[in-house]
Amino acid sequence: MEGRFLVNSNESSIESNIYANKSTLVLNWLLIKGITRKEFSLRGVSEEIGVSLGLVQRVFKTLILQGTLQAQGVRTAKKFYLKNPKCLLENWLNHYNITKKCKMRTYRSAFQGKLQLLSALKKSKLSAKVVLALHCAAEVLGCKHTNLDTLELYVLDPSIRLQLEEILQLEPKERGYEVLFVEPYYKSLLNEGVSSDKGVKVSPALLTFLDLYHFPLRGYEQAEFMLKHVPELKQICKSR
Repeated sequence: MEGRFLVNSNESSIESNIYANKSTLVLNWLLIKGITRKEFSLRGVSEEIGVSLGLVQRVFKTLILQGTLQAQGVRTAKKFYLKNPKCLLENWLNHYNITKKCKMRTYRSAFQGKLQLLSALKKSKLSAKVVLALHCAAEVLGCKHTNLDTLELYVLDPSIRLQLEEILQLEPKERGYEVLFVEPYYKSLLNEGVSSDKGVKVSPALLTFLDLYHFPLRGYEQAEFMLKHVPELKQICKSR
């Protein structure tokens, strides 16, 4: 997946709905777990993810039309396998851009550096309501590729923003930032986040890649590095 491969999408609004919040749980499962399965069923995927059978059916129907998913058999005996995971990832990137889907706020802080900010956050009672994002998440995932020392957080509950600003001693900053707050578009995917020794959950690798790809501050560079070094992302681009 070298270089920028994005193309203009001609898909209908119905098809683009598979890239909405809840349905992307199915896409995430396909690219992380389904890619390793020889075959799988509608009901099996529905039960494993915890979403409705109807939702899985709608997503699968669109993916079959796109040529990224293959169906075999008939009716209740029908099985599926992921035919073109790289194409599925490319289509997802065509439909999702963090700068267009998520509201962001930038700040400067009275604290000196990310370690002090994280320490203050960890001592507060709000650390469970935020998730490390973007470059900050890539670093914790062991895949840092820039010298940025910023703190980027998904804020899961917008009502705590003022409290966070006080705890982290933040002041709004129009250009550049030391701290970035992001209101998530993919809230469901953030439930797949993992714990870290920072005392704050981390955005999962696939979502971090999707976020970084269109992020203006060295995001594409970091995303491509992750694609080459994170095992669960590398497998997506292997030919099948």
